[in-house]
Formats: sequence, structure tokens, C-alpha cells
Amino acid sequence: MGNRDTDAPQDVHVSPRLARLATWQLSRASARSHKVLHDRLAEADASGYDYRVLAVLGDLGPVSQAELGRAAMLDRRDVTHTVRALQARRLVARQPDPRDARRMLVALTTAGRAMLARLDLVIDGVQREVFGALTADERRTLLALLQRLS
Repeated sequence: MGNRDTDAPQDVHVSPRLARLATWQLSRASARSHKVLHDRLAEADASGYDYRVLAVLGDLGPVSQAELGRAAMLDRRDVTHTVRALQARRLVARQPDPRDARRMLVALTTAGRAMLARLDLVIDGVQREVFGALTADERRTLLALLQRLS
């Protein structure tokens, strides 16, 4: 039976007052999304930070760790740890900046590009798993609304 206060179906265990709150629903959706993402990346032997770093390098090419952190929205310590771990797995390499020999750039290796391609498929699957109940138009609308909010 539907709730008279909203058109959306309600979870019997959630207070109707909470269920009407967009912030509550956004938090629940975020928690589910994060769990699915974490689980699928772990199955692929990666973390969210790994994907973020590889994705930025795939998009921007070689960059300094400071630039990498800004683009991936990671703090300095997390970038350092993630780059070291990815370097140990030979997925990224550090190389001198041709414009400034004092500066090192982080770049994808061939293995890193292959891993990014595999993880892109995992991420595509996560998108389908998390947003599968929505039509393509609804997904585009949701993404546009979330971009406006963030």
C-alpha cells in the first residue's frame, strides 16, 4: 500500500518522516552505491582510490602528484600511498618532467592502461547494478541534478 504523503513506495521499517527527506534517501542510495562499488572493485583487486588515480591519469596523462590529488579529489597522503601501491604493482611509473627536471610526473604504464580498461568495465557494471531501475533518461536527469548539487 502506498504512502499518502509521497508517491514513492516506502520501506516498512523506515519512518515516513525520514522517508520523505531527500537527504535521507540520498544517504541511503549513497551507502548502497558505495557498498556495490567497493565490493566490485575488490573483486577486481582494486580500490576506489586506485580507480580514481588510474582514471585521472587516463584522462590527463602524466601529472605531478599534487595535480593528481586535485583532479582525483584525494589528499596528499592518500595520493602518496596509492601511487606507491600502484607503482609496486607496475601500474604507474614516475618519470622526470621534461619541462622541469626537479619535478616527477606520475604516468600510466602499459599494464596500468590495461587495468584501467578492465576497471572501466567494472565501473560500467556498477552503474548498471546501482541504477538499473532507472531508464537512460532518468539516469541522465539524476546525474545532471547531482552535478548541480555538488
